[in-house]
Order: sequence, then structure tokens, then C-alpha cells
Amino acid sequence: MAGGRRNMNRASGRPQPFVSNDDKSKGNVSTDGPGLKSGSPKHMPFPSLPTESSIAFELMMFTFTLTATFLQFLHLYRSVWWLPQSFTLHAMNFYLIDPYLTGFIVTVLVRRLLFYTFRKFVFAWAPTHVWDPLENAIRLSFLLTILTILTWCAYQITQTHAVINIFYLCYPVLVYFMLFGLTIAPFFDILASPSDYLKDDKVRILGKPSHSCSTSPHTIRDEVNCLKKDFNNRMKQVLFSSMLNAYYAGFVPCCFAQNYLFYDVYWATQHLAFIWFGCFTMYLVHCFPIKYCDTLHRAALHLGRWTKLEGRSCHLPTHLWAEGTLWQQGALVKHCKELYKAEGISNAAEPGNTSHSRFYAVFYNPSFLICSLVGLQLSLVLLQLGILTRTSEWYQIISLSLLLFANYYTLFKLARDYLICWKVYKAEAMIQDKSHSG
Repeated sequence: MAGGRRNMNRASGRPQPFVSNDDKSKGNVSTDGPGLKSGSPKHMPFPSLPTESSIAFELMMFTFTLTATFLQFLHLYRSVWWLPQSFTLHAMNFYLIDPYLTGFIVTVLVRRLLFYTFRKFVFAWAPTHVWDPLENAIRLSFLLTILTILTWCAYQITQTHAVINIFYLCYPVLVYFMLFGLTIAPFFDILASPSDYLKDDKVRILGKPSHSCSTSPHTIRDEVNCLKKDFNNRMKQVLFSSMLNAYYAGFVPCCFAQNYLFYDVYWATQHLAFIWFGCFTMYLVHCFPIKYCDTLHRAALHLGRWTKLEGRSCHLPTHLWAEGTLWQQGALVKHCKELYKAEGISNAAEPGNTSHSRFYAVFYNPSFLICSLVGLQLSLVLLQLGILTRTSEWYQIISLSLLLFANYYTLFKLARDYLICWKVYKAEAMIQDKSHSG
């Protein structure tokens, strides 16, 4: 195997742990650890699947949230135009809708679509070496433009509403600073990454996480830590972006409704929940494509996991865990006065490290995670279909029908990803068993 070999202990006849040549040269390895099978995880090539570009996804997301905003206004300002005594010829009382509030909401929802479109247009003509400073300039100019528009709309809103209502518009700003700090990149780019680990070229290439099949335990743990940070950052973006869209598309219109207006509070709240869940699953599919999940899966196979042994005899042949040793499956080590057994084909994890254990448990087989998402999305679709069958109001039928179209598309993509992952990882497991049982 590249980067290391297995030695035999002449006195005991036990195989030694897998040790990388880099760690041997550093002198920080332990040559007394037991191993069973010398080998490295074998990865199955993943099929290439079509994915949406950032512009296509933001266009779809803007269409979904804009439609959801219109539907919430429909719930609030619907009319009875069909009655003989009705004084309106339209299905909605448009004169009750604040145009500046609508402009504020649309500006927030469309910001990323405009940013991605303008950046792509500029990058098509600009040389590569000026992309980084040019992108920072574009973000700053867009931020100033967006803030100017939002400030002007907020000022106009205060002319007809109480000043206290402005806090409803600014509340997500506090959440943004709590999650991302004083950086503007996540506001425009959903896949923007913190600068503290963007510098590791081994982990990220052109902004996309990559995996290197290393035999150095230090490299494997560093890669896992960087991937874990990237995963957490994407999850923060998914939670914040879905909350932000649902907040402005479903909650803000209700906050600025007139006091004398009567509407179905239960249905408006239900619509808000459907907006959030729909945005949440759409962002999950976009931010965590199966190629990305496969990168985390490959890193998890190299990381391995330790299982704590309870009530076992202390006379078992064990060795002290060494951070520079790549332990093999079945190895028994002592760490912090506890006994651990190695699981997985190779093991670079630290015994007792709950972060490493969670990473391995979640991404050892991502198809389980995708299957749970399929179940949640299917439950949402079935729930909306069940409500639709019991609905008789015309505006409620329109609302549920339009939301279902987006949920159908997300369900299709999740089901497709699950079937592919299930087949690929099933074949990979069979190859791993066959390779390491002979």
C-alpha cells in the first residue's frame, strides 16, 4: 500500500498498525500498536448528475418565495368580487397592500439572484487575476445599493405605520450578526465559506470541498475538521436563509396588516410553516448535493471510529494510542485509562472524541440521512394533499396547489439521490468486505 506497510512482530506474531512514511520520518509514531488488516478504503466512482447553477437555483427560489408572498397577501386581502353588492372587480383588495412594504420584501428576496447574475456577467469579461478584488467590490456596491433601497422603503413605511413595526423588519439583522458576525459574504453568497479554512488548498479547490486519500493520520484529522466546519457553515446558511425567506414572505405581511382586517389566522400560520419547510428542503438539496455528501463519506471511511469497551478484561493485548499511527480494524488501544476497539477499515480518529464519532456515524453511509429527508418531504406532500382534499375555499385551493409544485420537484430530487446513494454504497460495502476478508 502507498505510504506505509505492515510489519510483523517476531516475538508475538501480531501484525503492527498501519503507519505512514511521513509520520515515521517525524518520529512521532508508535510501532507497538496491533492491527489486523493492512489496507485503505476503496471508493466507488460516483455518477455525474446534473445540478443547477447558483443563478438557476436562486431564480427558482425567488419564484417560490415571491409566489408564497403573493399567496399570503391573497389570504389577507382576498375579496368577494362575485357578490352582486361587491364594490370591487378584482380577487384582491390591492389598495390595502402597502407598495413600499412589497418593495422591501421583494428587495430582500431578490438580492442573491441579482448578485449572482451581475457577478457572472462581470466575470465573463474580467481577467481571472482580478476576480477576488472585483468580487469584494461587487459585494460592497450591492450592499450599499440594497441598504439604500431598504432604508428608503422603511422610511416610507413609517409614514403609514407605527415606528415600532420597523423592528419587525430589522429583527433578522440581529440573527444574521449572531450567526455570521460582521461579514457581508453570506448575505449574498449562500456557499460563502469562512476565511479561516479557505486557505487549505488540500481541502478546498475553487471553493468546492475535496478529499485526498491520505495515509497520514494528522492529514486525515485536519481534513475532517475542515469538512466539519464547512458542513456547519452550510447548515447555518440553510437554517438562516430558510428562516429569512419564510419570515419576509409569510410573517411580515401579517405584521403590517390593518387592525380592522379580518383573516384566517390559522391558515396564515399554516402557510408560513409550509413556506419555511419548503425553503428548508430546497436549500438542503442545493447546499448538500450527493457529490458533496460523498466527499464527507470518503473522509469518514478514512477517519474510522473507536468503540469503548466496558467490563472487559484488562489483560487483553493492548497498546497506548498514538496520534501518529493509523490503526487498523480491530485494534485494541488504551487512551485516558479507557479501553477502545477500532472500527472501520482504517482509524485515524481520537478515542473518546465525540466530534469524530458523530462525523463517522452521520457520514459513514449518507444514504440513511437522505432517506430520512425523503420521508420528511414525502410526509409534507401527503399532508398538503390531505389538507387539499378537505379544502373548499378557492384561495386555499390555489395556495396549496402552487406550493405543492415546488415540493414535488424537491421530492423527486431527494428520491433520485437516495436511490443512487443506496446502490453506490451497497456496492462499495460489498467491495470493502471482499477486499478485506481475503
